[in-house]
Amino acid sequence: MKYCFLFLFFVSAITTLQSQVDDYITKYRKDCENTKAFFAEHKSEFANAANICGLSAEFLFAIVAPEISQFSYLQDKAETYALKVFYVQNGKDYSDFSIGLFQMKPSFIESLENYISDNTELKNKFQKFLFPNPDDKQARVERIERLSSTQWQIEYLALFCVVVNHKFMNATFSTDEKKLRFYANAYNSGFHRTEEALKSVKGAYFPHLSKTKYRYMDISVWFYNEVLKK
Repeated sequence: MKYCFLFLFFVSAITTLQSQVDDYITKYRKDCENTKAFFAEHKSEFANAANICGLSAEFLFAIVAPEISQFSYLQDKAETYALKVFYVQNGKDYSDFSIGLFQMKPSFIESLENYISDNTELKNKFQKFLFPNPDDKQARVERIERLSSTQWQIEYLALFCVVVNHKFMNATFSTDEKKLRFYANAYNSGFHRTEEALKSVKGAYFPHLSKTKYRYMDISVWFYNEVLKK
């Protein structure tokens, strides 16, 4: 009887999660189709970036696909302008908006820079991402310029995966989907978290400005399976 109850509980949980994903896809149907079209258009760039971190183009895309599906050009213009005014002048403590299709923050880029700077091997290999004087105004200007470029965001996404690969090199995953959930959680909530924390993220917090919330990692997995069908 106990095992029957547990089985029914897990079936119910899986059904509920699938229902939530279906609800997101229905609510944002056009945005999701546009997101898949974006991948088709930029698949070669994702593939080139994927070579850097030993993952597939589809895997990299799926990490950021939920963000792409929520992208607003008008909001992005306003937040980019705010960064150019406040972040460039005073740093991330004064302004730290997410910008670009992948919704990356200057503080996220600085965290990646700091991580690779602290490792000699990574520092030598990924020197192109670093600045001679990372805390000065010119470095902040260039970060915003890079974040305004889709190509640079794809490269930063690959660098993020390199960092996650390195930081959690001992982590094991029984399936690609479980690995994607981990990386999606690290992207959405921060790679500074522990392995245990990233494997246990269950709450629904996405999209940030929407009244109805979904689990970011579930949306990532849906996009992953969709583009693998092509």
